[in-house]
Amino acid sequence: METIKEISDRSAEYYVIAKRWKSDLEFYKIECAFLNNLKQDYYFTRLKDYQNTEELQKNANKLQKLQADILSAEISVDAQLHQLKEVAENKIEENSQNLALTNARVGHLMISLTHKYQEIKKQIFANVEIVFRELELAAG
Repeated sequence: METIKEISDRSAEYYVIAKRWKSDLEFYKIECAFLNNLKQDYYFTRLKDYQNTEELQKNANKLQKLQADILSAEISVDAQLHQLKEVAENKIEENSQNLALTNARVGHLMISLTHKYQEIKKQIFANVEIVFRELELAAG
């Protein structure tokens, strides 16, 4: 049986942060899959005859790139969680400098990814809203 040792407060903090990042990534994956399904299955294709759909398609393509970035970030977060688990299980020595550098690197990655995610989602919603207005004008 593995021996669990007490890790430093800083390492425990890194673990909590990494778990939150993991949760954020899971949420991003769910939302991106939902938006991607709308694009592929029905919704975006139904709107293809309206203005601004080229912009909608460009943003849908950005969404696909974002999904790849999310998977890449998930690999980094999982590696950090694994490293912290190894420290806690006394399999590797706690190296506070290495853990701090890893946390900072993954933190910057997550900040960038979150910003990109929010921007793409905002753009897609804005594009859909424009098409909705166009549909209302055509119906009205």
